[in-house]
Amino acid sequence: MFKVCIIDDELLVRELIKKSVDFNSLGFEIIGEAKDGRQALAMIDELHPDLLLLDINIPMINGITLAKKVNSQYPEIQIIILTGYSEFDYAKGAIEAGVLDYLLKPLNKTEFTKALLKAKELLSRQASMQQTIHSYQMHQHQLDKEALLLKLIEGSEDYDSLNPELLIRSGIEPDHGPFGLAAILIDRLDELFSTQMEKNLWKYAVANITQEILESSFPCVVWQDIHNHIILLASLDTTEQEILFRSCCHQICSLVHDTLKFTVTLGIPALFTGLRSLSAAYQDALWALDHRFIMGNARCIFRDDLKPSAGLLSSERVEAGGLLLDLRSGSYEKAYNQAETLLSKSLSREQMIFLAVRILSDIITCLEENRISSGHFELDEMLKKLLAIELGIELKQYVLDRLLEASELLSDSSGLKQNRTVNEAIRYIDENYGDRSLTLTGIAKKLYLNASYLSYLFKQETGLSLSEYLTKVRLREAKRILDEHAGCPLSLLAASVGYNDEYYFSKCFKKAYGISPKKYAEQKK
Repeated sequence: MFKVCIIDDELLVRELIKKSVDFNSLGFEIIGEAKDGRQALAMIDELHPDLLLLDINIPMINGITLAKKVNSQYPEIQIIILTGYSEFDYAKGAIEAGVLDYLLKPLNKTEFTKALLKAKELLSRQASMQQTIHSYQMHQHQLDKEALLLKLIEGSEDYDSLNPELLIRSGIEPDHGPFGLAAILIDRLDELFSTQMEKNLWKYAVANITQEILESSFPCVVWQDIHNHIILLASLDTTEQEILFRSCCHQICSLVHDTLKFTVTLGIPALFTGLRSLSAAYQDALWALDHRFIMGNARCIFRDDLKPSAGLLSSERVEAGGLLLDLRSGSYEKAYNQAETLLSKSLSREQMIFLAVRILSDIITCLEENRISSGHFELDEMLKKLLAIELGIELKQYVLDRLLEASELLSDSSGLKQNRTVNEAIRYIDENYGDRSLTLTGIAKKLYLNASYLSYLFKQETGLSLSEYLTKVRLREAKRILDEHAGCPLSLLAASVGYNDEYYFSKCFKKAYGISPKKYAEQKK
């Protein structure tokens, strides 16, 4: 609704004007009336109308003079002159005063409506232009602020040349504090989104969520650096607010997952005072973020909670070198155990990649010595995959998978099979299937084997996982017991073949044989 004021010295005329058209349906709201020029000026100063319906012949200040004053002080206000005078001099004066239209009394409804619609169109254009200008100014202010902050975090801006006004407008006092900072990274960004436009769109969405969560508690700014991170800077009142700041960071993590259906990881340095420390805090945030390789994605990683990681000990370097000897001698399980132990240590990304390359190089060396070629074992390709892996646990699994593949190739090449190991596992299961605590880990321990290695070998040799084989043996034995003793209580039967829960046992039995053990027993009676 555009705001309208009526200025006429006659009350009856003002009432007739208000009733002459339906102002609301045309998009106007009458907010005030005045009976003379001085009262009109005071009203305009107070109410800031969009449109004046102005009589020329009013006391104190005549309409033409008032129109000129308004046009000078408030050029955005539109004016329609309403008068009983049709002389040319009055019309000329109105035009010179910058009025929008000049209507004679008594008002013709059609002409009045046409004049109001003309005013509405002009006011709408003005409002649209003002909104465009405001949006541009806000956007430019944001760009200037982000450019300044980018220079500060990169350490390329002389702090003393800082223009504080850009930040003060956002509630950030450069020399105050404490400040909270975080670097946010969309996990697996390159895997999730193929185009830069998609990446930018989702980074913008994360930035919006971050802004919404933070601004309810702190003055803050949110922007993006040149490394795909969303950066947040919050101005805290006291260090006691650190708990609230940490809570906001956890909320960002949760809300992004719930609303955008992907995850983010936050690297968060210690609180700091004054933006002179911003660059150092930013580097700490990135350092914390790098630990997602060890700690995993979809979490907040606080710099204060981290300890510096030690380098590879010389003994560990020797152990890594011993893998080649184990592979050459056919001690594949020993090589696997050794690799798993080394890769399970808390190492930095660089240390773990170094170790992975060392292990993969030894694998390739051993394959070449045995004249075995495989497309899976091109070092350049494997290195590319290593560098693309974000998490330490995934890198570890990648290397161990390659080691198992190589062990199988070497085993096949030398004619050595792992039947003996698998046969021992089968024999142990056949003899101990009634043990309700029987697990892969327990069996591997009894046979002095690595559980992952045993699982791999068992599947390779039998086509079944070890747990599938254990279930098969237990159900086969249960069926044999029912064949011989159909009246055996179900609870006793389940317990005798290694099941704690008779209902779960019944479910497994029916899945395997298409009939419940109870009905099977009834058929045997």
